[in-house]
Amino acid sequence: MIYSKTTIKNISESVGIPKLKDGITTAMAQDVEYRLHEIISEAMKFMKHSKRTKLSVGDINSALRVRNVEPIYGFETGRPVKFHKATTGLEDIYYVDDEQIDLDTLLDEPLPSVPLDTVYTAHWLAIEGVQPRIQQNPIPSDEVDGGEAGRRAVKVQRQDGVETIPLVKHVLSKELQLYYECITESLQSADPVVKAT
Repeated sequence: MIYSKTTIKNISESVGIPKLKDGITTAMAQDVEYRLHEIISEAMKFMKHSKRTKLSVGDINSALRVRNVEPIYGFETGRPVKFHKATTGLEDIYYVDDEQIDLDTLLDEPLPSVPLDTVYTAHWLAIEGVQPRIQQNPIPSDEVDGGEAGRRAVKVQRQDGVETIPLVKHVLSKELQLYYECITESLQSADPVVKAT
């Protein structure tokens, strides 16, 4: 057995249940061992599905969530925990070696700078199809190319045997504009007969 009777008795006394009988402590130790085996085998499934070879705290927490048990808080870590062994006269004790922090040097360090408050600004991307020339908007392509002369030079230029053509602004014909206006009016109309047609 992983848990001895004395461990179960010590835990029950710390919770406030004094003087457990030996039969009860044996049954509880076996039940705890079974539950631990169940959770670890479930966590191993999560580890194998993640294609890892080391069992992590996240795997244990996922196994606990599958069993509808509250996860362990405060032990989430990206690196594996390294246990050290301390031998006493009765048994071996394993512990995690925590680094010691000197509070005097920690208090003497300057405070980090305060982060800036979140600020939202709004600007017009385009007004009636025309993009205003403000700092937030991108620079139009004809200004980058150097105006009309730059655009003509790009049109004639060949790269690897392929002629490059600049982006062209497409203009709708009057018939297409009239069709668009008729469709939008019929869709926005409150009359159900007009909407049905």
